[in-house]
Amino acid sequence: MERILTVAGTEQGLHLLQQLLQEQGLSVTASADNGLEARRLLEESAFNLVVLNAPLSDEHGEAIARLAYKNRAEVILLVKAEHVDGVYERIGNTGIYMIPKPLKRAVFFQTLQCIRIQQARLQQLLGEKDKLNRQIQDTRLLNRAKLLLMQVLKLSEPQAHHYIEKQAMDLRISKREVAEGIISTYEN
Repeated sequence: MERILTVAGTEQGLHLLQQLLQEQGLSVTASADNGLEARRLLEESAFNLVVLNAPLSDEHGEAIARLAYKNRAEVILLVKAEHVDGVYERIGNTGIYMIPKPLKRAVFFQTLQCIRIQQARLQQLLGEKDKLNRQIQDTRLLNRAKLLLMQVLKLSEPQAHHYIEKQAMDLRISKREVAEGIISTYEN
């Protein structure tokens, strides 16, 4: 987690959040002591994690939590135990992590660990998605190049395919590079 925003209504609350995060090897990027300041920071920058100790001096904090989550940050919302049920009814299915206060260190650290695991899994999936997108782009380029070879040189599809493969082997370049060369040569 690179960019972390802490939000709490008191200096003591901000200090506690910073201390808990430091115990886990994390450093706070920015802090806000009210909702207005938190909104400004969320509009100016992207954060990976927002830890919000509700209530704030000027609002409860649920709207800030929703805004942070909408901006693709992982959000931990600390709520007084007696308010957990009501808050859960309003934000229960949003993906915001909610921890009751008084805060138990073990629960906070377990929540951070869940977020780390989730982010690692997300990065793995995004990597796989990028790889698949690249393969789709390569296939489209190869098909375009084969079509051009079929139209211009009157090759059959298997001949065009073989031509691209042979050029890639002979020139020791990728089939994508061969396809790009064919497209730039024959498309104009």
